[in-house]
Amino acid sequence: MPVETSRGRRARLDQEAVLTAAEEIVDRDGYDSLTMTLLAGELDARVSSLYNHVENLEDLRSLVQLRAMRLLGDQVRQAAAGHAGADGLRVLSHALRSFARSHPQRYAAITRPAIDGEAFFDAASETIEALAVMVRSAGLPEERIISTGIAVFAALHGFVSLEVAGYFDGVDGDLDEVYELVVRGAVTAAVLEATK
Repeated sequence: MPVETSRGRRARLDQEAVLTAAEEIVDRDGYDSLTMTLLAGELDARVSSLYNHVENLEDLRSLVQLRAMRLLGDQVRQAAAGHAGADGLRVLSHALRSFARSHPQRYAAITRPAIDGEAFFDAASETIEALAVMVRSAGLPEERIISTGIAVFAALHGFVSLEVAGYFDGVDGDLDEVYELVVRGAVTAAVLEATK
């Protein structure tokens, strides 16, 4: 994927072009397949040129993680608008699944250990806050918000990660219905915790 101008001449690389091409590789081949050599080939550039835009492969992969997390945050924030409590948790749950189904390899990237923990936490702030708002509005005390949010995410991630990995391929039954059962269980548990 050479970066070209409208006249067909190769344009100067910038970080956005580099990261967009990296995301395309991740979407197509998986997060672990992303290498500087493969990326340079996609961009019809020298590997050494990439170092003007990213420090190294670890930095590149970290930036892909951060961008994926921000994209999830944008989608979750938009989905959460106008919702609260149990209804809001259901909406967030479906936004998470939708993101994972649309971007399975990027979803896998954000569920790996963060390369840059501080930057990743910052990138995750919209998703974390949207979840916290829904859990708070369900009546959960402040001291239980983090643990409950983690528990809800873990339950949803279990289903979603199996689904995008193809684990359920060929399984008879309505997966939407199964996911709704998972969501209902996670949401009900969060709401019941609030009433203890």
